[in-house]
Amino acid sequence: MRKNARPIEFNVDAYTARLIGRENVSKLEGAVLEIVKNAYDADARTFCLYYSNVRNCIYIMDNGHGMKEDVIRTHWMTIGNSSKKESYLSPKKRIQTGAKGIGRFALDRISDRCRMLTISEDGGLEWIVDWEDFSGSKTISEVKAMLYDTDMSLLEYADIIHWENTAVAKEILACEFDGLGTVFCLEGLHDLWDQKTMSRLRNHLENLLPPDVVEDFQIFFFDDETAAEEARIKSANVDSYDYKIEFQVTGDCLKIRIMRNEFDFRGEAQKVFEQAGFDDDEQKYFYGNEREIEAFINRDLGNSNCIGNYRGTLYFNKISATEKDREKFYYKDIKDRMNLTKKFGGIKLYRDKFRVRPYGEYGDNDFDWLELSARRNRSPAGLGKANGQWRVGAEQMLGSVYISRNNTNLDDAANRNGIQEGAGFNQLKQVIIYVISEFEKDRQSVGRKLAEYARNQNSVQQQIQQIRQIAEEGQQQKKEQDNRDDRVGSKAESVPLVKASEVVNLLDAMEQEHEEERQEVRDESRMLQTLATTGIITNMFMHEIRTLTNNIGQELDAAYEAIQYDHDIDTALSNIRQAITFKKNFSSWFGVTLESIRKDKRLRKKHNIKEMMGRFLETWADILDKNDVRLYFECDDDILFMCFEFDVENIISNLISNSLAAFDREMDALLEKREICISITAENAGFEIAYYDTGWGLIEKYKTRPELILDAFESSKITMGQEEDGTGMGMWIVNKIVREYNGDIDLSANIKNDTGFYIRIRMGGKDV
Repeated sequence: MRKNARPIEFNVDAYTARLIGRENVSKLEGAVLEIVKNAYDADARTFCLYYSNVRNCIYIMDNGHGMKEDVIRTHWMTIGNSSKKESYLSPKKRIQTGAKGIGRFALDRISDRCRMLTISEDGGLEWIVDWEDFSGSKTISEVKAMLYDTDMSLLEYADIIHWENTAVAKEILACEFDGLGTVFCLEGLHDLWDQKTMSRLRNHLENLLPPDVVEDFQIFFFDDETAAEEARIKSANVDSYDYKIEFQVTGDCLKIRIMRNEFDFRGEAQKVFEQAGFDDDEQKYFYGNEREIEAFINRDLGNSNCIGNYRGTLYFNKISATEKDREKFYYKDIKDRMNLTKKFGGIKLYRDKFRVRPYGEYGDNDFDWLELSARRNRSPAGLGKANGQWRVGAEQMLGSVYISRNNTNLDDAANRNGIQEGAGFNQLKQVIIYVISEFEKDRQSVGRKLAEYARNQNSVQQQIQQIRQIAEEGQQQKKEQDNRDDRVGSKAESVPLVKASEVVNLLDAMEQEHEEERQEVRDESRMLQTLATTGIITNMFMHEIRTLTNNIGQELDAAYEAIQYDHDIDTALSNIRQAITFKKNFSSWFGVTLESIRKDKRLRKKHNIKEMMGRFLETWADILDKNDVRLYFECDDDILFMCFEFDVENIISNLISNSLAAFDREMDALLEKREICISITAENAGFEIAYYDTGWGLIEKYKTRPELILDAFESSKITMGQEEDGTGMGMWIVNKIVREYNGDIDLSANIKNDTGFYIRIRMGGKDV
């Protein structure tokens, strides 16, 4: 039976409250950030942090609206209770940055003792606390701070007439702090405030506010030795860069503007443009014009905007370049360029004009919060490579992304260190990566053309050099002959210094040597493409292959036991017949995988396309039947084409495997039919493949730009907030093979049709 009912209160040990604050404000940079944010939220125009070397104390001042006594009691003195939770607009309509109610512990992080004078419209109040009181055995309610009325001014309380740095005090502060505001005096500092600390904090403050965003808020940071002109913090501005990328998200619309600032054609612009293949529209982007791209989050990234509107500015900045690359790619001279990433950090987040640490902070674990380095390691192709995708490195990118308190699904983490992981943060990262990928495509398109132009120029120069060498040798021989003729008194018939036959023979030999090297590379590439296709198909159906292997093993084990223990020959034979049935299913997989690398298929010869494709599609028959897919195939008679057999097979295998993956989507039950149609028609000296399936077609990401599926590592198997599933290599392999046969690909029908996948492939008649 219950008796003597009475309430009992929860309480908190004072030291626990202190630990909460120190957990949330663990670094000196974070503590300074919290104090600056409080000043900004108070509508201050000026914030000042002065370290007195002589007194070893810190003065912090702002000219905001100050705090009244009820605010000090209700919010400042109540842990976790912030006046900004419900109403986050300041009287001057600034969006306030804090809302946790623990920012005051930033003062505890800096020093043991704190004195504060705050002047509001109601007058002046002095607040004094000794943070060491939180270290004893008291409960939080037993720890007291003292509050006094005072009529002192901010300048009197800070005692600036006795500051060692009188230049800053008189020239700057005297006219800024003559009314409302707050002053802190911090003593018993926890850190050594030497030049290293001052330099680190200055760099942090320079990156605290985004460049050219805050015009009505200035920061002064100095010690006894700082000159007046250096006391004011200037936001870090990037004025030297190779690429500038701006983006704006409004609803589901993503607009990207790309500006090139990397190339210097050194007076050869028109020659390079013409011979490298830059058309008139492309040329204007080298002269300050912005390249504009419009995308849609719901279409191109697979889900609707769950964050709201935001924007950003990113910069690509090469750290180094070899002299060879500088010549090949016509880079501007960067030998005197500093490493901007070390100075300014990487890609930073700003919420309502203040840094969200630690994203993009150089040296921090979250410097590469977009995982650009890992992304580059997965695709290490060089800029000018014809195959593969060039990816930017983490230390080559810097910039700012601007979000707001109004953005949804981007809440601060509980420890005030970053953004909470979730759908919003994942989508933000995905959008930024999409923006970066558009820049990468732009830069690589330029790099590939310039690399090809350089290869052609080098080939010509080598030939000229060889001819010059022959000419010089011929000239030397002629001089020797003339000398001999003079000695004997006769004159031989004049001959040309360089014989045409020698030049022709030289060029033929060089061309033959280069062709042999190119053919060797092409053969190796084809084998790798075939192995890659085999791997893609094997990986796709690995579960089914494992099931077949397991079933064969079980049937053979059962047959063995029937003979060994039961002497039951009939049962054993039944098990063996079933195992043979499973083995036949295995033959289909061997036909489209291991059989594709038979030695005779690696010989280039004239093939009858109808006969060749008929044989190959038979190897797919059992697999397609098992997946309830009906295949329609027709081909013109007597198409003879010089090719490697496995090249054409690789094209069809990749297309069929993509169709099977499309049929197996979750919406598969809604499909009325599963059909693949392949039609091959003769065209000039080559042929054309028209391929169509009745699947769900391209996802929205590729609907308006289907050509993107031909890039390496592009995959339609994507879900929000996750890595793309699948290799993204199948269609890249198809495109590479087609280009090797002087062909082209048409995907335009996918734009007009809601479902189904359409591709037309023209294989040219040019021998390779």
